[in-house]
Amino acid sequence: MVATISLVLAAAGEAPAGTGGIMARPSDPEKAVQAEYENLKSKGTREALELFIGRHPDHPLADRAREEIKGIAR
Repeated sequence: MVATISLVLAAAGEAPAGTGGIMARPSDPEKAVQAEYENLKSKGTREALELFIGRHPDHPLADRAREEIKGIAR
């Protein structure tokens, strides 16, 4: 719970002016998920890909992440 509060407070400090500390939604949520996938994939670890799958288990990119994990395991 402390980590969540810290994360919220950190995000509030980075929010655009005039939003009352609330981050604006990305203009295109799909692009945000794709960017998250690319960022985690670039780490090249099984753990990073599993994190993506845990956050977006039903997203089509989760299937790609699962395939990437198979490649790492070889």
